[in-house]
Amino acid sequence: MTTVVDVLNRIARHCSIRSPSSWVTATEDEHVEIRDDFMRETVDDLLDRVDWPQPVGAQTTITGTGVATYALPVDFRRLQRNPFSVYDVQLDAPGIPVTTDGDWVELLDSGIAGADRFYRLTGYEGAFSIEFEGAPDSDIILSYVTINWMATAGGTVGSAFTTEDDVLILPARLVEVGTIWRWRERKGLPFQDKYTEFNMLLGRYLNDLRGRRSVSFKRGKPVRWQDRVPAYIPEA
Repeated sequence: MTTVVDVLNRIARHCSIRSPSSWVTATEDEHVEIRDDFMRETVDDLLDRVDWPQPVGAQTTITGTGVATYALPVDFRRLQRNPFSVYDVQLDAPGIPVTTDGDWVELLDSGIAGADRFYRLTGYEGAFSIEFEGAPDSDIILSYVTINWMATAGGTVGSAFTTEDDVLILPARLVEVGTIWRWRERKGLPFQDKYTEFNMLLGRYLNDLRGRRSVSFKRGKPVRWQDRVPAYIPEA
């Protein structure tokens, strides 16, 4: 596993900056900018743009108890961007997002939801909630992207770099290149080569992850049992 310090040291070399004795406690402006500004901007960009698998991505099950609003996990950042990110087990169907307050008021007032499960998100980072039209009394499965981008040496994931042996759980090369181009751009230096490299690498990761969604759940033509060939054919 690549530590956060390893990545920060490589970034510093590319930026012609001497690494501090400790990145955790560094207070020099140039070190703080790289650690707390440019690297975190890169991490936030990656969390916003990609539906990463576990442990950056996660699933949680809401046990419906007949009320409308449920608190989401404290590590919730956003729902994954796919139609099944909110899935009603009882209805065997995805939920339908409502994105404006006006549409939500009209939906509640008109009562036209029918058998569909409509929902909307409310709150802010660390205190998000999900509200359903028609209070569910069955399980709802949520697939989401967390705020986590690092882990302790013991494997506990988190969102804050606090010790020298913390490891990165996002692709190290992406974080490195993304931080370098941001630093160079902010300092008025040539950055286009690293910017292009960052987007090329990101495109490859996006294509690889989309491959996970190539499975089709559409039902094909039924196969008669009479037509099936058994795995074992006994001798006559």
